[in-house]
Amino acid sequence: MILRRVIDHFRKQEWTAIAIDFVIVVIGVFVGLQVNNWNAAQSDRSREAKYLTRIAEDLRADIVEIDEISRVASVRMAALTRIAWSPDGEAAPDAFLSARGTIIVRAAPAFSEREHGSAGVALFILTTLEGNRSAYDALISTGDMTLMRDAALLRDIQSYYALADSVRDFEDSLGQSRLALVEAQRLAGLSPTDQTPVDDLAARFEADPALRAAARNYWLYTNRHLTLMAELRSRAQALAERLSGGRP
Repeated sequence: MILRRVIDHFRKQEWTAIAIDFVIVVIGVFVGLQVNNWNAAQSDRSREAKYLTRIAEDLRADIVEIDEISRVASVRMAALTRIAWSPDGEAAPDAFLSARGTIIVRAAPAFSEREHGSAGVALFILTTLEGNRSAYDALISTGDMTLMRDAALLRDIQSYYALADSVRDFEDSLGQSRLALVEAQRLAGLSPTDQTPVDDLAARFEADPALRAAARNYWLYTNRHLTLMAELRSRAQALAERLSGGRP
């Protein structure tokens, strides 16, 4: 319709009308582009918000998982402390020096068979991090990281998942330490299914240097596991609250 009108104005040499038509066309194109840009921006903001909501949900699921891992590790730490340090009256250290500097030993409750069950089973059970990262993985695989307007927030999200990856890498070494203890127990004729009372188990470990060395090594790894879980939980909690506008 506009094109016909312009042609008609050209034929009649109505230059003012032609100029007005031109302005109308330019304004129409500009407005159309602005509307398209606004719609695209709104779509991007909606997708960004959905990603952040899903990441916050994944983080809260991680916290539940981390709490269970920490609970199991605390019981294991208590059992290891009881059998690897206590029998001869030697107290477990509360800190020690390493290549990383001073390592603080995380407090664990005293082991109680009434509360925690079999010490052998407590030594055997190892719960590791699976993690909930479907939203973050989708953000990467779709190339939608460019939707994130807050660069600092994106770095913190990336840092959290990098820490989660490093925790899983550490858990590979933790698993090897566990297997070394299981093998030392096997060679000593011990099995977690034996339900050996903790005092008897402690006496067996005290009398066997290989058992005790394996238990103390696993104790050290378990302490590191608890430390990493505490750090990961703290970051997950802070990040989830930030993504949820301060709500836990």
